[in-house]
Amino acid sequence: MTRAFVAVSLPDAVLDALAERAARLTFPGRPTTRDQWHVTLQFLGNRADVDAVMGALTGLEAEGGTARLGGAGAFPRPARATVLWLGFVEGGPVMQRLADAVMQRTESLGYEREDRPYQPHLTLARCRTPTDLRPVVTALGDAPVGPAWTIDRVAIYESKTHRDGAQYIPRGTIALARRRS
Repeated sequence: MTRAFVAVSLPDAVLDALAERAARLTFPGRPTTRDQWHVTLQFLGNRADVDAVMGALTGLEAEGGTARLGGAGAFPRPARATVLWLGFVEGGPVMQRLADAVMQRTESLGYEREDRPYQPHLTLARCRTPTDLRPVVTALGDAPVGPAWTIDRVAIYESKTHRDGAQYIPRGTIALARRRS
């Protein structure tokens, strides 16, 4: 049993563009790093059975699609936020479909759906206390970041927390099966 999550990984061209954009800004709190950048579909908790999840997701019939990062925001709201994030200018509904499909497959293993509506995003920074992130949200703006890419697989990551941040270890990749008409 381990701390884990299911996510969409980003291709190098997107990571490169995001790193270039991030290098021009100062993020409050603890910025995430390139090796931490991903889009979580479902957090599995601290006692995840990664092998069982891999089995449940194998043959996942979910329609992938094209996605493109862009549009900054903050949780719970920019004026008093603890998370700075980048959303999607394209592909938000694709992420929603994938998250729904993943959660449906893992429910039988005892993993519950989030109470909150799913909001696809990539976390850029975390703050220990509520912080006014409006200036950095404005600086990031709504413009696309990096090229669009095709989502055709999901990944399972193990998360190891350390004093200086989390380390995400890829444990497996599941190609999306095409739905039959």
